[in-house]
Amino acid sequence: MTPRQRLIIAALALANTIVILTLVVLVTHPSGSLPSPLPTPTLRAEPQDEASVPGATSQEVCQWQVTQLLAQSGLGGTVTLTPGGPLRFEIVYPRTPGQTVSEAAQAVWTAFDVALALQGDECGSFTQVEVTILAQGNQTDTQISASVSAADLAAFSAGELSEDEFIERVAYTTTPLP
Repeated sequence: MTPRQRLIIAALALANTIVILTLVVLVTHPSGSLPSPLPTPTLRAEPQDEASVPGATSQEVCQWQVTQLLAQSGLGGTVTLTPGGPLRFEIVYPRTPGQTVSEAAQAVWTAFDVALALQGDECGSFTQVEVTILAQGNQTDTQISASVSAADLAAFSAGELSEDEFIERVAYTTTPLP
């Protein structure tokens, strides 16, 4: 082996060592510069302290929590929470080719799950859950609306209402849009 070949092999070995050490450091001490895997979504309300959001009212903090839960469940939209009144979801649901309105309507159940996640804390003081979904795509847009009382939703969750009894209490409409 010539001295030039030894020099090349030594340089390559040094480069390999540097790369391996860099990878070990990045894996054992992440600096936040590399993307980390996303956490598995769970539908639970995280307690928020009003002091953690300067100037926010408890209603704004609750709306923020509900919006976060909606996003964790894979849906986008706006949320309006009126303490002692309705919890309103307005969801935009882009349909893919071949996807039916019935599939988009399943987002109503997801919104109901989000509402259930708020039961028992200060954000759970709503009396009605109203969901409006704009299912877009496939040459037509469709508006899906569903509404149920918070008491019926809680009773269904507690097993006091069967699924059929609960579905009978949900006001549900589907309207094709021009």
